[in-house]
Amino acid sequence: MQILSFQNAFDLAIEFEGLGALAQMEERVFPDGELLVKLPPSERDVVVVARLYPGVNENLFKLFLALDALNDQGASRIVLVLPYLPYARQDRRFRPGEPISSKTVLRILTLFNVSAVVAVDVHKQYVADYAPRVLFRNVYPAEEYARVFKDVDVVVSPDFGSIHRAEAVAKALGVSYTYFEKFRDRETGGITLTPRDADLRNAHVLLVDDILSTGGTLVEACKAARNLGATAVYAAVTHCQLLKDAREKVKTCLDRLVCTDTILNEFAEVRVGPLLRKEVEKLL
Repeated sequence: MQILSFQNAFDLAIEFEGLGALAQMEERVFPDGELLVKLPPSERDVVVVARLYPGVNENLFKLFLALDALNDQGASRIVLVLPYLPYARQDRRFRPGEPISSKTVLRILTLFNVSAVVAVDVHKQYVADYAPRVLFRNVYPAEEYARVFKDVDVVVSPDFGSIHRAEAVAKALGVSYTYFEKFRDRETGGITLTPRDADLRNAHVLLVDDILSTGGTLVEACKAARNLGATAVYAAVTHCQLLKDAREKVKTCLDRLVCTDTILNEFAEVRVGPLLRKEVEKLL
């Protein structure tokens, strides 16, 4: 068994020490912008550990080159460990003429004899259906969040789409969970968020979501919780991109933000390496 690491993923790859020989992939960018990778001699079974964010387009192409080279070297079993799966948010066709980008990425992976993909908190689990011949393992750090946040009364999803995350964390904490419903005033156009079947007065609220990009959704949910009487508002977000002025926006409302290290940032208190290793061990 060989553990092959992208250069920017060595901190994750060392979590797999003991499962196989650890090797590093060389990467090169030519003056014209074209990319080249160079792999060490590979074994029949290979675990590829890659951080694809930031620089997702460039890193995806490097990954495709690496997978093709592994195929040429005779690797028969390839397990991909992708903490953050790019393009997962485009999981359906929102307007005519658009691609389903998550389907595009996963179908390309099937061209290279990938046997399994292990990812963290993919936007929607059903994207795995786009590559039915690939084992897809989507892990969520609910227990890890529960160990960080001890004094939570209710776990809240900003919308119904993340209710399964709120349920998982609430179960680990032994508390209730709910989600915000969005209502628009037809006269003023104003939007209000209301929790479904929950009272947030004097509560310590934990907001959970998968991605924090510009921070708009999280801040809107935080303000709604405070307006409804919450005395403390925390957030646990898996993939923290923190684009534009997101850092400043979330700091003005949240009492605490905790992210994972799928994307490296100053709020990355939860390490996903041990979770990923456990999942890979199940596949071997």
